[in-house]
Amino acid sequence: MVYTSKDKVRVVVLTERFRMEGEMHVLAGSRLTDSLNSKAKDFIAITNVAVYSLNDGLLLYEPEYVAVNRESITAIFPLR
Repeated sequence: MVYTSKDKVRVVVLTERFRMEGEMHVLAGSRLTDSLNSKAKDFIAITNVAVYSLNDGLLLYEPEYVAVNRESITAIFPLR
């Protein structure tokens, strides 16, 4: 088994209906945009997620893992 070192980046992901806050795992030393620009995967993995309704801000779900379709993302940015 090959293990690749990764860094956790706290992110906010916006889609047409949801705002998600969680952790995205990127290759160690790489930028968030490097992972987003990689066309190797159609889905972005987000862990320890809080999913909110974009309309009213209500917390809807708190799953440990969400796979977000890259094409459904309207905006993504890191939290500090």
